[in-house]
Amino acid sequence: RRRVGIELTAREREIAALLIDGLTSKRIGQKLAISPRTVDVYRARLMRKYGASTTPELVNKLLSA
Repeated sequence: RRRVGIELTAREREIAALLIDGLTSKRIGQKLAISPRTVDVYRARLMRKYGASTTPELVNKLLSA
């Protein structure tokens, strides 16, 4: 079987959408009622899954996916 695309959890999709909107970790944390550090952990997971080394690169890859 061939894997199609990158599978994201529901929370990863939420974080990704808010990153695309340009929100900071602090604002995302407030919006989702989680700590900014937790947001950073999810961002790191997304960056690893997409092979991005910076947040702008991650956002660009998310938009082109």
